[in-house]
Amino acid sequence: MALKNTTDPAAAAKALEGWLATKLPDATDIEVTNVTTPSAAGLSAETILFDAAWTSDGARETHELVARVAPSTPGVFPTFDLPKEFAVVDALAGTGVPIPKAWWIEEDESVFGGQFLVLDRIAGRIPADDPPFTAAGWVAELSAEDRRRLVEQSLAGMAAIHAADWRAIGLGSLETNPGASRIDEQLKTWRAYFDWARGEDENPAVEAGFAWLGENKPAEEGPPVLNWGDARPGNQIFGDDLSVAATLDWEMVDIGTAEMDLAWWIFILRHHTEGIGVPMPDGIPAREELVAIYERASGTTVRDLDYYEVFAAVRLSAIMHRAGRLMVEVGFLPPDATMKLNNPASQLLAKLIGFDAPTGEAQTFIGNRG
Repeated sequence: MALKNTTDPAAAAKALEGWLATKLPDATDIEVTNVTTPSAAGLSAETILFDAAWTSDGARETHELVARVAPSTPGVFPTFDLPKEFAVVDALAGTGVPIPKAWWIEEDESVFGGQFLVLDRIAGRIPADDPPFTAAGWVAELSAEDRRRLVEQSLAGMAAIHAADWRAIGLGSLETNPGASRIDEQLKTWRAYFDWARGEDENPAVEAGFAWLGENKPAEEGPPVLNWGDARPGNQIFGDDLSVAATLDWEMVDIGTAEMDLAWWIFILRHHTEGIGVPMPDGIPAREELVAIYERASGTTVRDLDYYEVFAAVRLSAIMHRAGRLMVEVGFLPPDATMKLNNPASQLLAKLIGFDAPTGEAQTFIGNRG
């Protein structure tokens, strides 16, 4: 679990040079330099940034690359399917989705202790989660007009994912139980996840959320689309003009409805403002306008968003339960920490469904990762 990256850069450079030699048998003078590991990446995979150079057919090539390494033991999720992520990134090349080039997938865990994939490293800036981009960092320093442009570009990038013909580009295998309700299938998936994530714990807010979702399912649902899964600005790279240069992190990719991604995007924004007690930055539109921006970009009509926002709250609360347990295990939080039950996501979930919120001060991963 990459709550904090721990790979030694010098050891990584040596390992990557040896590994590249197996991928480029006709190349010579392979060299890996400028290895860096961001101190706090996401809550799952570890990230290794590096430059690679080699000589092929008499010509010297230099590439800026990134390796995404799966944890060697269960982390936030019980399994980590990097081959699936690689297939999605590779399939989306040439579509309207900004995506980095997928170079290799390595399933041999001996190099870094876990599977890893290698992608082009795209220049640009990423809105941070710790501290959240709503509170500090380069996004907070933008003008209100530029923040609105960033939001518009982010939502347009998500709309491009939903417009992709996922069957035609070879991603039909992502659809479980074809023809079934996407809501039903996703609820099964996330119920199974939560039962694993909570261990022996009880979590009344999440249980109440699942009950609410079962009782309030929309009468109709939109067509199935490729779901990014972890749809948010923090998984996009923005260029100097604030256009989306690349879309990252396909760990939660699935087939669902467009509203599932949109509601997650909106709920993450809510988590990073109302959830942690930070005001909405000037320039970021209100919820209704965010929906209108997405509808203009996608050419579709959003329906039943309230339902899908509760679904987003349930999913994030379930993930935070698991993350809270892991942060205790690795020593980032004390044994009596209440994060798994009481965090900004579970507080917001309770508010959305009219449930008694967890009592006491909410805890979060923000500022607590070492």
